[in-house]
Amino acid sequence: MEQGGAGRWSDAELHGALARVFGYTAFRPHQIEIVKGVLGGHDSLSIMPTGGGKSLCFQLPSHLMDGVCVVISPLISLMKDQVDAACANGLRAAALNSSLSPGEHRAVREALASGELDLLYISPERLSAPGFWEALALWPVSFFAVDEAHCISQWGHDFRPDYLALSGLVERFPQCPVAAFTATATDAVKKDVHDVLGLHDPFEITTGFDRPNLYFGVIRTSDQFTRLEEYLDRNRGKSGIIYTMTRKTADKLHDRLTVDGFPNAVYHAGLSEKARAENQDDFISDRRQLMVATNAFGMGIDKPDISFIVHYNMPLSMEGYYQEAGRAGRDGGAAECILFYSPADIRTAKFLIENAADDADAPPEEREAAKKRKYEKLADMIKYCESDDCLRSYILRYFGEEPEKKECGNCSVCDGDYEKVDVTRIVRAVYLAVYATGERFGASFITDFLHGDDTERMIRGGYSEMSGFAILSDIPPGKIRDVIERLIDLDYLKRLSADYPILTLTDEFDAFFHDKRAAVMKMRAEKKKTTVLQRNVPPRVPEGAGSETYEKLRSWRRDAAERRGIPAYSIMTDSTMRLVAAEKPADIRELSMIRGMSFEVAKRYGRDILGILGTGRKTR
Repeated sequence: MEQGGAGRWSDAELHGALARVFGYTAFRPHQIEIVKGVLGGHDSLSIMPTGGGKSLCFQLPSHLMDGVCVVISPLISLMKDQVDAACANGLRAAALNSSLSPGEHRAVREALASGELDLLYISPERLSAPGFWEALALWPVSFFAVDEAHCISQWGHDFRPDYLALSGLVERFPQCPVAAFTATATDAVKKDVHDVLGLHDPFEITTGFDRPNLYFGVIRTSDQFTRLEEYLDRNRGKSGIIYTMTRKTADKLHDRLTVDGFPNAVYHAGLSEKARAENQDDFISDRRQLMVATNAFGMGIDKPDISFIVHYNMPLSMEGYYQEAGRAGRDGGAAECILFYSPADIRTAKFLIENAADDADAPPEEREAAKKRKYEKLADMIKYCESDDCLRSYILRYFGEEPEKKECGNCSVCDGDYEKVDVTRIVRAVYLAVYATGERFGASFITDFLHGDDTERMIRGGYSEMSGFAILSDIPPGKIRDVIERLIDLDYLKRLSADYPILTLTDEFDAFFHDKRAAVMKMRAEKKKTTVLQRNVPPRVPEGAGSETYEKLRSWRRDAAERRGIPAYSIMTDSTMRLVAAEKPADIRELSMIRGMSFEVAKRYGRDILGILGTGRKTR
């Protein structure tokens, strides 16, 4: 078996292969370095953001090298999509997993033995099957690609014990390089990846965590559902994922959106395996453009034309948030990552941390250490939601990268949705109101009291006659309520419980009040008429894309994908399809030169596409 050798391939030849197989004329940053490293037979660890183009880094070498690249992929349910997408680009790919029939399983093994595969996808569980290591040694393996490598480490945010089956991979196959990929990796995680895999003098590449095409927005609201439907109404026809914190919320949201005319699929661990597979397929195949899901819908989702990610609730960690947000805009087009933030999310998050089932069997000291780490991650997440500095800068600094600019111009802070507001008067009035009413009421009552609303309860109890009543009559009730919720977030006020939302003062608030300090909070800018939900999103493709032609192509693509049983995006992504509609190529050669259009796809579907465009100039 020949081990490729980076020196055999010039940059021009690698660019030619890139254009031929994937339809791109240029590599993304550091992709060519990783490809050359694999071709040169070197072990590697590549830290690339979600959507950074890691699949290409092992798929292209697999096309150029003798033998088969074995890809360790985390979820069996996702392998089919990855295999279909690779085959659509002319690569010879297959998967070995428990979903195959005995005949299909035998056919894959025969293709392996005869050298007819470029890529073999397997799950880490497969490596633990009796005799699999021995069988693998008989096949012409060129190199290994370990996807989602952070799953190896207990310090990773998504630890998978079955990944430990990869221990000693290099020892067993010393002639085969190992290329490990992850979107997030701390020093502790990187050490575990090196040690568990047994990597030999690996080169490490961090491509940078920034995704310039993604817009980041944090929307502080206690009425997520109304704001969500406003957003979805403005983004009809686009593909998006809506993440929720719990299964119950996902089910409820799925039902409400369906009733209100927003067809969607739902995905969480409480559904049967069959239901999850069907719903995922509906989303991947564009039969449903919206997916409502918990974080169970995660690793390996490789649908490139997702236009937006909405977090209906605040995630528990920045690592989880950024990985989920990074599933938008993988085709390079402009996309949005919107996070709805409510104080109730913090209470739910704390409840989930306190009742985490995954730590139940651990020793008490380990449980406490794990809980402490989770609370630290939650605190970082809250800081992000409360940040009055550039959100992109916060993300990059969190992952150890210094941003080039203080303001990115492409987040809800930088575009002016928020501003710093002196709320000292409101804060002091809230303190006095809670104190004067004997710490017996919740936020709604205190808001009504300060605004001067003559409710029956207010009059009957004599509160409308008290000092402080209507002292903030000139302030909108919503703003008063926002300040109260912020004070709860900051632990200046405490709610007794969810069932009894009575507000009580804390020692911190008492000290703040008596020190007579000023209070400045980040609030939504009142002078700004356009919110993140109404902003004009930059077009994902050039202006000229004819919508009628695009819709015809989209309808044809969906039908063609259904007939072949493959994801619609594996034929062409939305952004490529819009370029086709805009540029109207006259023949298959011109079609194959469209960005993102591989020669294999142009050859297979060219006549159909040209027929829809009404061009169809004959080629020699």
